[in-house]
Amino acid sequence: MQRISANMLKIYIIFLLLILIRLCSFNIFNWINNSPQEIIPSNRTLGFDHIYVLHLDYRKDRREIMDKLLSYFNLDVEYFEAVSKYDKILNKFTNANSKLTVGQRACYVSHYLIFQSIIEEGFNNTLILEDDVDFEVNITEIMADIYQNLPEHWDTLHIGHCYEMIGQPVGSSSFPNKLYQSVNPQCTHAYAVSNSGAHKLLKLIDPIKPIGPVDYEISLIINSKKIISYSIHPQPIIQWKENFPSEVSFPTTFQFSLTNSTMNLLGLIDKNQYPGQ
Repeated sequence: MQRISANMLKIYIIFLLLILIRLCSFNIFNWINNSPQEIIPSNRTLGFDHIYVLHLDYRKDRREIMDKLLSYFNLDVEYFEAVSKYDKILNKFTNANSKLTVGQRACYVSHYLIFQSIIEEGFNNTLILEDDVDFEVNITEIMADIYQNLPEHWDTLHIGHCYEMIGQPVGSSSFPNKLYQSVNPQCTHAYAVSNSGAHKLLKLIDPIKPIGPVDYEISLIINSKKIISYSIHPQPIIQWKENFPSEVSFPTTFQFSLTNSTMNLLGLIDKNQYPGQ
């Protein structure tokens, strides 16, 4: 009987140890899943579900530079074929009698099709980049910090913008690049759209009856408070067009600069010719 009792005791102890190991493993697994490291945005997509880069196939000059920038940051992106001003699809989506230039019409439809793709693919949020941008060297760290302050519900996040005024601050940050409520962001070279934002924008804009260029219409929607929008100041992604003419707008002298340009770091531009320097 003593031998049987001893064996039962061993079995009981082993059983308790197995339960304890199981509980510890479960708690460790939960801790890992809920630890700060896990909620920090993925470096390969700057924290977003997906990254689209709007690109015209025949602009090999821009593709070459974008590939080098994306490789430097080790980013996963999908090149989204932009609508060309020569594309016959414009006749389907736009009105030839529109006050917009043919380039602006093509840009409008390109972004409209991306909003549709966000919904079709089921992305929770997507970063949209045009193929003529430059990044702050520490863009990954900046976006990780922004995500700590970004409210749960948002429709658009303007990482790059033009003519934007500084709105009410949101959260706090140790970085110079801080989050604010959007006021009047224009330009579409670097902005993110949530799934809810894509649904709203598709209902609120119409390439057949445009009020103005797509960035102007989005800024009007933001001003009307029909979508929830935030902007980053100073912007960590800017548009670079000095040596690469735009397919959409006329040349402008309204330029922006970065604190630490990645294009400059990689030798893709002459730092003496950099805007603002």
